[in-house]
Amino acid sequence: MSKRPGGTQPHRPRSVSVAAPATPAAIAGLRHSAAEFASAHGADKKLTDDIALAVSEAVTNVVKYAYGPGQARPDSKVELEAEADDGWLEVRIYDRGAGFGRGASDGLGLGLSIMASLSAELTIVQEGEGTEVRMRFPLLGRR
Repeated sequence: MSKRPGGTQPHRPRSVSVAAPATPAAIAGLRHSAAEFASAHGADKKLTDDIALAVSEAVTNVVKYAYGPGQARPDSKVELEAEADDGWLEVRIYDRGAGFGRGASDGLGLGLSIMASLSAELTIVQEGEGTEVRMRFPLLGRR
């Protein structure tokens, strides 16, 4: 990481928020955003790769299951929010789709197992419309 003139560290935002249409193209874009944010906050290559894979799995579930046939709307989207705080990186993936068990498939497959094994904490929240997947990853020596 390069330093600014005068020896100060470059500004690293403590959070990032990105939204994309819930299409296959969103998977790579949101994965890259999460990996870049993690790397900027001190995640090593292995952790950055783990975060990228976990985000890919979460976004893939949104694309495949949240807006099933006849449910997709022009505003169907997937949102990623990430925050770095106190040695932890938290990633949240949101959608406003059908939710688990309400669409053509319950979506409870290998992807959730992968997300659970890669993150220190995995929480799935369904309140109202849509689903929120929260994953926490330890930064800097907490692994």
